[in-house]
Amino acid sequence: MLSRLRRETRGAVMVMAAASFTILLLFAGLALDFGRAHLLRAQLQTAVDAASLAGALQVIPMAELRITRWEAAQNTCYDPITGLPYDCMEWDSASPAVISGPQWDLIIQGKWKTRAGAQCTWPFRCGSYRITREWLVLPESTVPVARNTFAQNARWPDGSLGPQVEDLTVTVNQAKAEVTARATMSMPTSFLKLVRIRELRFTRTGTAVPVKR
Repeated sequence: MLSRLRRETRGAVMVMAAASFTILLLFAGLALDFGRAHLLRAQLQTAVDAASLAGALQVIPMAELRITRWEAAQNTCYDPITGLPYDCMEWDSASPAVISGPQWDLIIQGKWKTRAGAQCTWPFRCGSYRITREWLVLPESTVPVARNTFAQNARWPDGSLGPQVEDLTVTVNQAKAEVTARATMSMPTSFLKLVRIRELRFTRTGTAVPVKR
């Protein structure tokens, strides 16, 4: 009886097929979870890159200008024909005026004289200028713009928001005029729960530094 049962193979193929199907289904589920996670990571990276770049584009080029000045001085002049003296004005070099501000305002729009204010009014007059220092400044709008850009890009291809972003930080380094966006996202799993992995969490960072033009 026992030997007969050992030789009996009917139904074995069905059992093996069922086991194989279960394993294939598990691997397909794992591939689905990891594929979705890969898509989310890529989308999150795009969002933080876009956020940091948008923030960096808010940069304001600044400049310090050294403006040459002349000071009017009362003097006595002599008529070369009659030799008689008369009052006249002469211009002597004066201390230069130093002003700073946005390059667009001072240089491109040519407001360097008016920005110098009283330093260029009577009894002084201003001549040319030279740039003594240039630097970049990120305004207060940098962080809101970066956050708004992130919100527009942290979406699924179909336009939905997808899993919620747990944390988004935008930091501004004024010394380097550098903007960094960092975000963390968690994704609930489907089939990975079978191996007690309930969610996948990942963090992505994007950094942008504007270039002086």
